Amino acid sequence: MKKTLLSALALGVAVGFSSQVVAVDPEQSRLDLIEYFKAKTPDRPFEDYINGIYGYDDDRKAQWEMNEEFPPYLDAVDEGKKLYEKDLAVYQKCFGDDVTKVRSSFPRFNEETKKVEVLEQMINKCRADAGLKEYHKTKKEMAKLSGYLAYEARGQKIDVQLNSEAAKQAFAAGERFFVEPRGQLGLACASCHVYNASRKARSDILSPLLGHNSHFPAWRLKSASLVTLQGRYTGCQKNMRATPSPAHGEDYNNLELFTAYMSNGLEINGPSVRQ
Repeated sequence: MKKTLLSALALGVAVGFSSQVVAVDPEQSRLDLIEYFKAKTPDRPFEDYINGIYGYDDDRKAQWEMNEEFPPYLDAVDEGKKLYEKDLAVYQKCFGDDVTKVRSSFPRFNEETKKVEVLEQMINKCRADAGLKEYHKTKKEMAKLSGYLAYEARGQKIDVQLNSEAAKQAFAAGERFFVEPRGQLGLACASCHVYNASRKARSDILSPLLGHNSHFPAWRLKSASLVTLQGRYTGCQKNMRATPSPAHGEDYNNLELFTAYMSNGLEINGPSVRQ
């Protein structure tokens, strides 16, 4: 059986990034990832991966469950709701009348522009088209508004569709970004979130790729604020001592498409508390 790029690297197979050795097969990549984590942690159910590191450490899971009794992000979610309702007619024109369906509609591949669209990017486009001031791409009002939309979408399943060869190529670009080493430390996203998931980096447990998109925006205890997924991408790039790509640019949008597709079938449970 021909392996996908991610699974080939997981098995230690040498693959040239500029070669055409590995076919673009998103569904096989997703199934390979599920099988990889099933082998790595046999007793962990697929649906539990929405809980990230808390499926690896009982003490941290207990602390997280205590936090969820009085969630520290609720004030931010309430502020996000106010922001949404302040410009309700604008957002309904862009995203429809059902607020519970907005978050689950992204990321998506636009077949007309041949580009990936992510939620926060389209919030700003919606605002700009209506003559409203755009938000910071990853912080403050944007994170709060995105957090509210994630909260309203809880329980819905991630269901990213790739209906064309162009969409699959965007997925493949995101997959390559995920597995390519970069920065002074020569690390890849996959180094932490696939091969070393469940292990510790200093005192932090490394989270799995599977389920990663489900709980963002996340309330980060380190900053006591909500952070969007692409905001976290930037933080990770800096940790690698690499130059971060621009938020809502092609690199991060393709990466988000890839990571979301890999979690297809898992429930949205954002925002959630993370380290």
